[in-house]
Amino acid sequence: MSALHNTAHPSVGLERPPSRLPVLDDFNALCCLLVIMIHVMSLGITDADPTSWQGAVVFVPWLLSRCAVPGFLFSGGMKMGLELARDTLSPYGPYILRRAKKVYFPYLFWTLFYYLCFLPIGYVRGSLAELANYLWFGSLSAQFYYVLVVMQLYLLRPLWRQLVRRVGWLAGCAGALVVMLAALWLQGAAARALPWFAPYQGKLFITYLFYWVAGLYAGYLRPERPAPARRLWAILGSGLVVLTYLGLCYLEFSAGVVFFNLELMKPLSNLLSIYLLMELCAALKNCGPLLRRFLNWLYQASLFVFFVHCLVLTYATAILQKLGVHSLSLLLIGRLVAAYLGSFLLYWLWTRLRQTIHPR
Repeated sequence: MSALHNTAHPSVGLERPPSRLPVLDDFNALCCLLVIMIHVMSLGITDADPTSWQGAVVFVPWLLSRCAVPGFLFSGGMKMGLELARDTLSPYGPYILRRAKKVYFPYLFWTLFYYLCFLPIGYVRGSLAELANYLWFGSLSAQFYYVLVVMQLYLLRPLWRQLVRRVGWLAGCAGALVVMLAALWLQGAAARALPWFAPYQGKLFITYLFYWVAGLYAGYLRPERPAPARRLWAILGSGLVVLTYLGLCYLEFSAGVVFFNLELMKPLSNLLSIYLLMELCAALKNCGPLLRRFLNWLYQASLFVFFVHCLVLTYATAILQKLGVHSLSLLLIGRLVAAYLGSFLLYWLWTRLRQTIHPR
């Protein structure tokens, strides 16, 4: 069987598609770690001198981590593709309810929780209208917009079903890429012309469409992994492209050198970064029992940590600054420790509390 068929239908004779792939659990856990890195380093991106070594230390992990949200969307699309390839499909209503229980209802809870936590430190005014605005736009914390985007994609399941069944993978992905790039270009113009549109920038599914559609076809067609020799060349080639993109972005960041619009190269770099992460997760598939237990725990913690880590970062930064810590290096180290250790410690405490309240 070829690596990918230019058709919209799974090959005849393939075994029944699995309802889930364990490698995606590891992938999502790693993406969660990368999302935390984005928000830890965001302070340095705005405050560090771009020409200094400190600027480089901040910029490189920040940029490499930015494939996390496209990675989440690719993984989500792949999971839906696996479902769409099955003989029977769960009814639309119960499916949407399950998705809402998994991500949207927790989003509502965490938005309210953040709002209450921000009241004592003066980050919010304290009004129902303000809270409703934050809930609608997902703008109270940096990671919340993702929930709104992915829920839009879940709601469009009938469209994705028709897409993978009627349109070949190459045409589907190419079309999604064109639509996404056009939407990214148009949203800025729309926000300038229509002030009411500005809060919607970056929160509409079409600005991430390519990653979701690529994941859909990957799950629906389930292409075979190439032979080890070809896989090695693919890994090396992908790494070279990602490093080239990183180098060009750093030149633009540090020296203002602009070769071309790097936004055009960004989808390719993100997709290849996703591929490299997938290869890493595939290599971890047969890891030792201790590492496997840790990765499973990491995945179980990922949703809680995804929601809580920005709150931990906000309070940790405020406390450090109140204690007189204003050095950017020390602030970043403190934020790094708080975001990773603090967030996962809170998850561990939460699980202990749940077990105490509801013992098995």
